[in-house]
Amino acid sequence: MSSGIIFMRKQNLILLTVSLFVGSFEAFGEAEVHEKLPLKDSIQSNILTIYKDATLIQQTRSISTETGKDGNTSFQGVPNTICPESLMITSAAKEGGFEISEFSLAPTAAGASDLGVILSFKNTTSNLLKQIQLLYLFKNLGWHIDYALYFSANYEDVKLNAWIAVNNKSGVGFSKSQIQFVDCLIPASFVPLNPSIDSVQAEPSHKGEMQTSSEPAHAYVCDQLVDIPANGIKRISWVNSLEIKAKQDYRLFVGGAYLDDMEGKSAHPIVETWISFQNTKEQTLGMPLPKGEVTLYHGDEKGAIEVLGKAFIPHTAVGQEVSVKVPATQAEKNFSTPNDNKALRTFETELEQTEFKKLSDKITESSYRLNLKNKANQPITIRVTLDLPQGEWTVVRENISHQQNGDQQVFWTIQIGANSEVDLKYRVRLIRN
Repeated sequence: MSSGIIFMRKQNLILLTVSLFVGSFEAFGEAEVHEKLPLKDSIQSNILTIYKDATLIQQTRSISTETGKDGNTSFQGVPNTICPESLMITSAAKEGGFEISEFSLAPTAAGASDLGVILSFKNTTSNLLKQIQLLYLFKNLGWHIDYALYFSANYEDVKLNAWIAVNNKSGVGFSKSQIQFVDCLIPASFVPLNPSIDSVQAEPSHKGEMQTSSEPAHAYVCDQLVDIPANGIKRISWVNSLEIKAKQDYRLFVGGAYLDDMEGKSAHPIVETWISFQNTKEQTLGMPLPKGEVTLYHGDEKGAIEVLGKAFIPHTAVGQEVSVKVPATQAEKNFSTPNDNKALRTFETELEQTEFKKLSDKITESSYRLNLKNKANQPITIRVTLDLPQGEWTVVRENISHQQNGDQQVFWTIQIGANSEVDLKYRVRLIRN
C-alpha cells in the first residue's frame, strides 16, 4: 500500500437535521507573543463538511497587527468558487479591543483559482497576533465512495474494500483538515453574487429554491487529519475487510407494474440471487457504509477470477445487513440462453392476478396467486418482496404471514421442499396519494 495513503478509523453515523449543519467553533484566545512576528497570515485549522453540491469550511487563521494601531491586512487561499453571500468573518479573541470593520474579495492574480481577502480592522490592544475565523460555502470539491467486493466460489467468504474519493477542482489545497462527508445537497442552493464566479460553477436549475430530498441525510466522519491537494483526487481508505462470512439467498419482487390491472394475464417474475452479510465488528466491519456502486468479482475453485459487473450498496448503518444482487457468472450465462442463470434453472414462477377492483379514483384492491416451483434436489428458501407505492396500504388476507420492512415494503419468507411447489395467495388494498 502506498505510503501516501492515510488510513483512518470512522466514528458513528451522524444524522443531519433540516437546518444547515455549521458545527461549532472552538473559542480561541489571543496568542502570547514575545517577539516580532512576520506580517503574514497562517492557517491554524480547517474543518470541511463536504456535501454533494458544495462544501462548508470552518477555518481559523492568525494575522499579524501592530500594537494599538488600526490598519489593513490581507490573505490568500480562498477558492474563487466561493458563495460570497455565505462568508462570515469573526475575531476569535475573548476580549475587546480588536474589531474587523470591513472586508472585500479580490483576485490574487490574473487567471488564479483563488481569491484574496482584504480586511480593515480597529485595534487598541497590545497583542501582535490575532486569530480570526472564516465560515463559508464553496463549489467544486466533491466526494463519492467506490466499493470492490470479492466472492469465493461458494459465495460464503467475502472480501470488501472501499475508498472515499475526494475530487478537488477548486484550485485551492487544504492541509491537515478535519473532514465529514454528507450524502445530500445543502439545504438551499446558493447563487453567486459575483458574476466572475458564474463561469466556474453550474447554476441550480431553479435559482433560490430549496433543494430537498425524501431520503434522510447521513454524515460520515474521519477522525484523522487529511491533506487535500489543490487539484486532483485523493482516495481515503474506508473499508478493508478480508474475513466476512456471507449467506446466499433467492429473492423475487412482485411490486411495481404487478400492482396495476393485469387484465387476467399471468407473469413470470425473475428470481434473483443475493448475497448478504452483517455490518458488525465481528465481521471486521462495524462502521457506517455510505451508499455507492460496487464492482463484483467471483473466484472459482481453481483460483480464476471473473468480473461479474456492477451492483449497488445502500447506506448501511452499523448492525444492519448489507445485501448485494449478484449477476450471473459467465458459466451460468452459457448454460442455455444468454438470459439463463442458476436461479432461473432452480425455480419456475407464475404470478396470476385473480381479481382487480377499482373502488375509487385512488383506491384499488387486487388478489394474487404466486406459484413457486423448486426444481432442485434440496429444500430452498425464497424471499418474496412486495414494494408498495406512497400512500396507505393493507394486506387484506394471505395464506402465509408476511413481515414488514419499513413503511412501504412487506415480504414473505417461504420454504420450498426439494422438487416441490408452493402457492402464495394474498390480497392488497392500496390508497394512493
